[in-house]
Amino acid sequence: MERLNFRVEYNKWLRLFDSEDKNSILTQVINMLFETLIYKVILKARSIAPKNSKGKIKLNGAVHYLIDKCFFNCQLMTIRRLTDKGGDVISLHKLLNQMKGNCKYLTRENYFKVFEEQGYEYDYSETREKQNEYIDKNSRMGEVIVVPEELDWVKSEKLHSDFDKLSKSGPKNRGPGDIIDHSIFDKLLSELKSCENLREHVDHFIAHSLKPGKIEKLDEGSLRVNFENLWRAQQAVCKVTKFIYLYLLFRKDHELLPIPHGSFLQYIEDPLISKEGKKELRIEEEVFRDEIRSWKIEIKDICK
Repeated sequence: MERLNFRVEYNKWLRLFDSEDKNSILTQVINMLFETLIYKVILKARSIAPKNSKGKIKLNGAVHYLIDKCFFNCQLMTIRRLTDKGGDVISLHKLLNQMKGNCKYLTRENYFKVFEEQGYEYDYSETREKQNEYIDKNSRMGEVIVVPEELDWVKSEKLHSDFDKLSKSGPKNRGPGDIIDHSIFDKLLSELKSCENLREHVDHFIAHSLKPGKIEKLDEGSLRVNFENLWRAQQAVCKVTKFIYLYLLFRKDHELLPIPHGSFLQYIEDPLISKEGKKELRIEEEVFRDEIRSWKIEIKDICK
């Protein structure tokens, strides 16, 4: 049996997780959260919108119906993709199961070999000694010492310390052959179970149209979706995503939210259309209705 090249496999996992590919896990999560940020701003705007004499908010129902429908469908599909259990996909489930299946190669030694070019050392005792000498030599009263990056042994100890927890070992019994305990992956996959009802909802009502008889057999969680359900699923996805990024791929922390160019609130206080422009919208509606009426097959054409 061919031995797995851990460096090659690690880089594959990293590309699935964090790359410029629009289907990468991190890209999907960032887009999911940015869209949710925009939606929460819209919800807040609705709550403080002016009301008419009957106490109803003065917002167009059709526009906000479309916003709600598109937001929930888009978010549900994203949750569905990120937790897809299929074979040829990019998802949290797929990545975790791949890593779990290669658990015996997730050794302390292999991780340090992957990161050695970034200055991580399995045995950092010599570097720590050099840092102490540098500090003793350059310390002056009242001055801050900037230690050169090549003398930073703390990051190596941090990797060791995190790996101690993942491998259920400790500083006194560390070994190069320590491996990440398989239970870590089981717990992370279990975290994603809160997404199951949303996955079923997508399968039955968005991606496919379930027959009425089968709908009657579904539980309440698969039938109804609200923002609270979605919020819990997003929390689970983000927690698992961050854990993988920090402790299985050992990358730096990520806020999971993009920094937009300029303010995404620009012009939000301006109306969508002026009263004068409303006539143009009526014309657009009639043009559309006329077009739809023309979409038909005459009996004489089909029965030729």
